[in-house]
Amino acid sequence: MAELLYSLSSIAMIFWVMLIVLPKWKVTRFLVNLHIFPIYLGFLYSIGMITTVWSSGLHFMADYNSAAGVINLLSHPNFALIVWIHILCFDLFIGHFIYRENMEHGYVPILLQSIILFLTLMFGPFGWLCYVGIRKLKTTV
Repeated sequence: MAELLYSLSSIAMIFWVMLIVLPKWKVTRFLVNLHIFPIYLGFLYSIGMITTVWSSGLHFMADYNSAAGVINLLSHPNFALIVWIHILCFDLFIGHFIYRENMEHGYVPILLQSIILFLTLMFGPFGWLCYVGIRKLKTTV
């Protein structure tokens, strides 16, 4: 199941490429308006989480009370994969937000938007902070 979920979640990279390289393409805009890829990853995450919790039980929640516990939890392949899909989903959700807001309001040029989206893909919160910081500078000047 883990390999299948990983393979299926990797399809979302196509959407990242579209957001970064083809932001003005009508297909990119159409797919963004459908919210299809964040929903798709959320669905994969839900399937993975439900099946993993179903097979291992709820005792994993005890690991959240310490750094060592979280590290131990992430050492289990199924949980590590679920966390990976969780990260993919939320990073894509934030990338989706950046794309939509910037395409509507034009806070940053398209080239800078693409750089910020790449940073969001690779470093999640850092890319989002870059966007929010630049947007704040643009709206206060």
